Amino acid sequence: MSLSTEDAADLVALKAAYRRLIRGEAGAKVNAFGRQVEYHQADLGRLKAEIDRLEAEAASGSGRRRGALRFVVR
Repeated sequence: MSLSTEDAADLVALKAAYRRLIRGEAGAKVNAFGRQVEYHQADLGRLKAEIDRLEAEAASGSGRRRGALRFVVR
């Protein structure tokens, strides 16, 4: 199973935001995961992690998982 249409669109938006930030723009707003998120230069690692996660899901064919919420503590 590939990414859902919504996740594929989120991946495109996240990649565009990442490109804007690495070009030096101060911030990038993204509508992803059902909400609006604003990323800044300091968030490059977090943004790249989301891109990598979605690309890994697309490659593995697992699609979006439903179930318990997962939290990452940084």
